[in-house]
Amino acid sequence: MTESHLPPSPLTWAYADDWTEEPSEVAEARRRAKDMGAPAPSRAVGAFLRSLVAATRAHSVVEVGSGTGVTGGWILDGLPAEGTLTTVDPDSAMQTAARDTFARMGVSHTRVRTIAGAPRAVLPRLSDGAYDLVIVGPGTETEGEEGHALLAEAHRLLSPGGSIVITPVFGAEGMLASRHDLVQHVRDDPEWVAAVLTVGEGVVLAAHRGHGAP
Repeated sequence: MTESHLPPSPLTWAYADDWTEEPSEVAEARRRAKDMGAPAPSRAVGAFLRSLVAATRAHSVVEVGSGTGVTGGWILDGLPAEGTLTTVDPDSAMQTAARDTFARMGVSHTRVRTIAGAPRAVLPRLSDGAYDLVIVGPGTETEGEEGHALLAEAHRLLSPGGSIVITPVFGAEGMLASRHDLVQHVRDDPEWVAAVLTVGEGVVLAAHRGHGAP
């Protein structure tokens, strides 16, 4: 094996995870998440989401799992000035914390819609084909029927060529059992073009081919 094919060392991973500076308001949301016992993505995953939003020129994003606004803060930092975020969480305390994060970022309330409720109840009320990106974030229930329902809603909500992001997907022993069925479904469905990325705690990115894919 040549040196160029050696796996990264733990120090390399740590460097990559900390490489991007986190916006101060998002860093404060991360501290608040720790105090509240809420899940939050790593800085590396946040930076990936911000870059993805900017690179795809997304204008309308749905986030499932608001937390204290860590994920949403990264997303909003990558959206254009007119871009909008719809964030869904069943915990009203999380929604309040997320709204506070977005306000401290100076984001207009007209650009963010926070909805407290279970995803299976909220997502069906959102418009068909109106979103460029769906984020299934930390703390979101995805086992069994919950995962299949989320994927079906993402299929409906996304505009042609839109994408879904699922994170986290890895734990200490490999792929998280709670994500396995959903991730395998995305991989095996011909209407999605998927890849698993070893960024932070792991990300699955899948682009929607469009309805009627062979």
